[in-house]
Amino acid sequence: MRNEFLKSDVNISRRNFVKLCGTATIASFALGMVAEAKNAAIAELPKRGRMLNYKRGRKTPSICSYCAGGCGLIVTTQEGSSSDMRDGDIYAKNLGRDFSARSKVIEIEGDAYNPINEGALCSKPAALLQMVNSDRRVLYPMKRTNPKKGENEDPRWVRISWDEAYSAISSKIKDTMTGLPYKRTNPVTGKEDYYYVGKDSPVSWLGSSYWNNEECYLSRKMMALLGSNNIEHQARKCHASTVVGLANTFGFGAMTNHIVDAKNSKCFLIMSNPAESHSMEFRWVTKAVEDNNAIVIHLDPRYNRTTAKAHIHGRYRSGAEAAIFLGMIRYLLYEKPERMDRPYVESRTNAPYDLNGNLVGLDDPNSIFNKLKALVANYTPDEVVRISGISKDKFLLAVDTFTDPVNRPGNIYYAMGTTQHTNAVQAIRAQAILQLLLGNIGVPGGGINALRGISNVQGSTDMNELMHVIMGYREPPRTVKWYTPTQTGSVTNSFEQLIRRYQKWKNFEPAKRGGSDDKKAIKANDTDSSYNKFEQRYYNRHFPTWNALEYHWGVYVGTWPGIDPDNEPIICDLPVGFGNPIVKMFRKILNDELKVLICNGENPAVSMPNAGLVRNALAKEGLFLVVNELFETETAWYADILLPGSMQVERAGSITNTGRWIQWRWKAVNPPGECKEELTYLTELFEKIRFTLKNSSIKLPSEKYADDTGETVRRNIGGVDLPTNPEAAWPSRFGRDAESVYKEIGAKNIKVGDNALFQSAANVLYRNSYDPLSRPDIDGIMPKRRDARPVDDEDAKYGYFKNWAWSWMDNQRVLYNIKEGNAGVKTFFGWFAMNENVWPGLDKAAIWSEPLFDPTKPPANPLSQGMPLHNEPLESPDAELAKEYPTMWGNSYSYYEPIATGTSEEYPYVLTTFRLAEHMQAGAMTRNLPWLVECQPEMFVEISPALASVIGIRSGDYVLVKTARSPEGVVMKCIVTERIQPLVVNGKTVHEVAMPWHWGFRGLSTGPSANVLTIDAVDVSAHIPEYKACLCKVEKAP
Repeated sequence: MRNEFLKSDVNISRRNFVKLCGTATIASFALGMVAEAKNAAIAELPKRGRMLNYKRGRKTPSICSYCAGGCGLIVTTQEGSSSDMRDGDIYAKNLGRDFSARSKVIEIEGDAYNPINEGALCSKPAALLQMVNSDRRVLYPMKRTNPKKGENEDPRWVRISWDEAYSAISSKIKDTMTGLPYKRTNPVTGKEDYYYVGKDSPVSWLGSSYWNNEECYLSRKMMALLGSNNIEHQARKCHASTVVGLANTFGFGAMTNHIVDAKNSKCFLIMSNPAESHSMEFRWVTKAVEDNNAIVIHLDPRYNRTTAKAHIHGRYRSGAEAAIFLGMIRYLLYEKPERMDRPYVESRTNAPYDLNGNLVGLDDPNSIFNKLKALVANYTPDEVVRISGISKDKFLLAVDTFTDPVNRPGNIYYAMGTTQHTNAVQAIRAQAILQLLLGNIGVPGGGINALRGISNVQGSTDMNELMHVIMGYREPPRTVKWYTPTQTGSVTNSFEQLIRRYQKWKNFEPAKRGGSDDKKAIKANDTDSSYNKFEQRYYNRHFPTWNALEYHWGVYVGTWPGIDPDNEPIICDLPVGFGNPIVKMFRKILNDELKVLICNGENPAVSMPNAGLVRNALAKEGLFLVVNELFETETAWYADILLPGSMQVERAGSITNTGRWIQWRWKAVNPPGECKEELTYLTELFEKIRFTLKNSSIKLPSEKYADDTGETVRRNIGGVDLPTNPEAAWPSRFGRDAESVYKEIGAKNIKVGDNALFQSAANVLYRNSYDPLSRPDIDGIMPKRRDARPVDDEDAKYGYFKNWAWSWMDNQRVLYNIKEGNAGVKTFFGWFAMNENVWPGLDKAAIWSEPLFDPTKPPANPLSQGMPLHNEPLESPDAELAKEYPTMWGNSYSYYEPIATGTSEEYPYVLTTFRLAEHMQAGAMTRNLPWLVECQPEMFVEISPALASVIGIRSGDYVLVKTARSPEGVVMKCIVTERIQPLVVNGKTVHEVAMPWHWGFRGLSTGPSANVLTIDAVDVSAHIPEYKACLCKVEKAP
């Protein structure tokens, strides 16, 4: 073990050394008093007794709670009595033991054995100890006694028991669900079909990307069992466009490579600020610069800490990302075609095919390649400069450098600066297409690497805490429609048709799939091969997961009794259709359509755009709001019931980082007060809700069918009778702890009776990550693996770390890497439309994407092309550009009404937002920690010297920032800085202003919320809000 201690009276842990350096630096530079700084620093040093406690304390490995880098932590706890202390050992064999009620966390530091951070930490986890032991934490369940809600209305909390809280929640859900339709007369069969419509439920759920995978999984499972698809979380607001853009290009909607892999890159094109937002990930960028002489290109509206490390920096107008990348594609295809990786494009993409799937070659005028070439022809360097405001010289230098073959593999990093726009999916698609043309996908050091911003936002997304997916990115049963590529028609499968075909699918292998074994009604034309390729693709993706969920969730989907699927009643216990996306949810609350909102580890009162509307919804009379939180957040201020959450170090479970590494958190200490572990909270809450609902005859559709007809709906697998019974499957069929739930998520083989399930894993992405035969020493939980030794020379060369944790799918570290050994899915499976007699396109990346093709849209809408175009933000600063490149909203605008919008005449400046290294998202996890508040104490807005001169202000003045969402304006301090500069857009000067968005009205540090100003327009393909571009007006505050 590493020697962490100095053999002297002055013993300093690494964290305290950092703190000492910080104290001395701040004191010497800010105060100019070196002697006082020295005394203050010495006073901060831990005493010898504390260092002995640290040395003897129990060491537990965990994973950081902040960004999605997946950095390892070592949590040191001091036991309740000295006799219980022993030398620390991070490989202690009793990590799962009971914990003394008097145990306390005394230190949190970086895990030197974790390959991602190698013991290093950024400022936020360096202060994590303050969050664990904060006296500001919520410790007991509480209920509101003030019937009024608002920013200035004290909730007047009264402490209650957990049982009282569960009873209040269950009773309210029962009241709102009473009378919810569960059966409908089928107009064709005349029989009653039984199902809930997912968006019609009055019950909604938010969060949380901070929870472990097992907790997120149970959240999705619980809401489905309550008949609701009104479930959303932070991912909708940060990377929903990533999932749509990348999944419909490559196959998976995730970061293609992983954090450590950056060391293999020779060139970075960075569209975010990872030096601040993802500091430990950026370490690997700097390593590539040091070891590979890698070049860093940084495109950002602001000069920031990432810019300071870049070789090339180009400023541009926020909202013009698609134009920049389309211009790069044009430069490659028209100016430097010899740089394109032609063999790669021909063999691994659909570029050499026509829209009908016929192989015609790249040079054929009907090829997808030539359609792309024609589409980007307009995006000349001059046009890119006109749209974006980027310097022509900087644009040409950036694109020439990145496309140069000597700088491959090239790596694109991006985050919120690209994802949060109304045309974000198209911008991300343009990035992906550029990388395909360069051959930078599926290779170490390459990739499209979306930097996720919350510790488990990748895992929570994988567990589908989202309104449009049910598990493993499979959709709930619904009506689906595909357009044919020749624009001559479409293919539609109604919900009814899908369920009847699903029942037939079950009947093909009844012993494995739980179908009817009476095959007399299964005709030859009902076999899989009779369906067209649209349908085959959809059924192969979705039916196995629905089937797995029938078993794991104790539900029924199909017709009953299953012998005659074409004519029997439909029974579907999975809620049907999509739910309401997060922006729409708050409009539904205001319209009295959503009555219950359970919000967990999420703070929409600060994090949502047009936050004033959101706060009005939270204050709406008739909304019953439940909040589970660590602190009394702005959202908790509006709650009817406030529940105390636990810290990640206070519970066990798995977490998936931005690079798809699934790692395990071991529990280090019990939560304080009456805080419950989230797994316990979820388990008990649903059991109470289920008991209350059943006593009021509010049940699953299959149970209502049984009540109405006297027939118990059941399946049989391997000779085992499986009636509808969610109680038997809650929280899992295998137990009530995190390991048992993980087994359900990622099982390799599950045998029921004398047959194995057709799909064992509830989440197909995580399949084979539970394998007790190969690793019984870690309970079969592959994410528990902590061996950083390489498995082979390839692993050692590229830094795959295949023995560390697990990576989906099937432990592949670089997605689509056909050369990676011991890996799972190596090929692309971007799918596009085709006729019945040609190649189905399942192993190619999709430059032209059928799922993002809609010929009913106007030509300026990229959905009409199936390939990206530039579109202006909903609030464009230039009317001429808005006319030439109209917003994508079109007729989707009405779905989100009212949207308050302004013009450039009223609001002449562009507003964008950013993050700070010292604060986390909506602020609850940092604005309550004294060390971090001291580093970044207050809200501000950055304004260029040129604009400051126009307005007549100086740094430190207060300004009034107004938008159409907040015409009365928000007052904040301004910083006049060269970090932001005016741009020339379409021949006119455009000023941008920028502000962090972490502040709100609760916490140790309070301040105005940027999102009171931002617009709640969304990307029509992903429903992600356009946080990063809207119009504003700035005045000197009176």
